[in-house]
Amino acid sequence: MIHIRKRKRLEPTVRKPKKTKERVCTSKYGAKTYFYYAISDGDKRCYTEEDRTKGYGAQSIPDPKTVTYSQVFVNGVLQPSTLYQIDKGKITLISKDVPEKGVPIIVQSIRIFKRRLGRG
Repeated sequence: MIHIRKRKRLEPTVRKPKKTKERVCTSKYGAKTYFYYAISDGDKRCYTEEDRTKGYGAQSIPDPKTVTYSQVFVNGVLQPSTLYQIDKGKITLISKDVPEKGVPIIVQSIRIFKRRLGRG
């Protein structure tokens, strides 16, 4: 004789939300990100803030002494720092090849800073 067990019907459990105090951001550090977008013309190695692509909001290339780190992307590919040099308002590509015409060049700079007390 075969015994068939009746399955218990699973009822969803509703948990009461825990009472928590409202949290205020108390991080000791903050960050600011700067972006620069340009399109290669197929000839230049040096791009300034005047060469930026219009329509992407505020763009700048800050002084590397004032940022924590910077990254450069050519055609969406992260470039090693040995292939470029960043100065305030300017990026110079020092690779053997020049990017083809129409290739995007993106500089991302991030500054991490300690927050002042009283500024959640």
